[in-house]
Amino acid sequence: MEPSPALAAVSIGEGQLRLTPPHGAALAQAQEARLEVAGTEGNVMGLLSRLGLATGLISALPNTALGLRVAEEWRQAGLDLSRVVWRDQGRLALYFVDGGAGPVPSRVIYDRKDSCFANLTVDDVDWDYIGAAGLVHLTGITAALTDNLYAVATRAAEVARQAGHRLSVDVNYRSLLWPPEVAAARLEPLVTGADVMFCARRDAAILWGIEGPTTAVAQALAQRFEARTVIVSAGPEPVVVVSGSQELSARPPTLTTMVDRIGAGDSLIGAMLYGVIKGDLALGLKLAIAAATLAISRHGDQLHTSLDELTWLAGALQVGADIVR
Repeated sequence: MEPSPALAAVSIGEGQLRLTPPHGAALAQAQEARLEVAGTEGNVMGLLSRLGLATGLISALPNTALGLRVAEEWRQAGLDLSRVVWRDQGRLALYFVDGGAGPVPSRVIYDRKDSCFANLTVDDVDWDYIGAAGLVHLTGITAALTDNLYAVATRAAEVARQAGHRLSVDVNYRSLLWPPEVAAARLEPLVTGADVMFCARRDAAILWGIEGPTTAVAQALAQRFEARTVIVSAGPEPVVVVSGSQELSARPPTLTTMVDRIGAGDSLIGAMLYGVIKGDLALGLKLAIAAATLAISRHGDQLHTSLDELTWLAGALQVGADIVR
């Protein structure tokens, strides 16, 4: 096996293919669909890589055209895939989007049972690779999929803590994957003592009964779980960052057109983690708002951008520019 590269961040997550009918077409009547690579951890690590940081992803893929399609997208983003487990047998996870516009929510249909990644175990993971990364990013999605993946996630958290490296946890509660009482109990040991915790305000209410203004929710999460930096999002309301005595907030711009809602949260997290790694939370928050805004304006889960573009967009959003000539 190749020696571990020096990575700023690494994550463990499933690669998927997403199928989305054209805008305005219901899934039940659609004649065609866009085929795109998806997966929250790959989205986050891919954006960090595009912003100039060395990142890697541990996953499991089938040695088929579908698995190769996912790997090629990740390689284009610059991810280190040296620890991806390739299976000669097995399947790739899929999900379908039944898109809604305006007040109508989009609905997701998962087809991921018994995928190659779902069968990943602690014995498949190179733990030295995890322990060498400057930051380990985990999500509630991977922890929810199977008992063996929950074991992988908890082991990764332990390795990061033992190595003295940063641990980032995105709660990312998915009601289609597990009930709230199970999620709350199983996520608690992951987020407790985390260096960075991401949580939607609605998830804090659903899982732990923490409600109120966004800043109060972030403060309550930081206190309850002893997390060093907590980032709470609440849709169109300001994103709040609480880190010790430091409190920051930034309101997303009002959107008049929404091309694709899915993936915006991953873009926000990826850009925010860039600021965490660089030691500049204010920069991270500014880029995070720009990244989420840009993601909503483009198709697909993966955000194809650069540090220069996000920096430019952050400045344009501040002055309210609609056309830059």
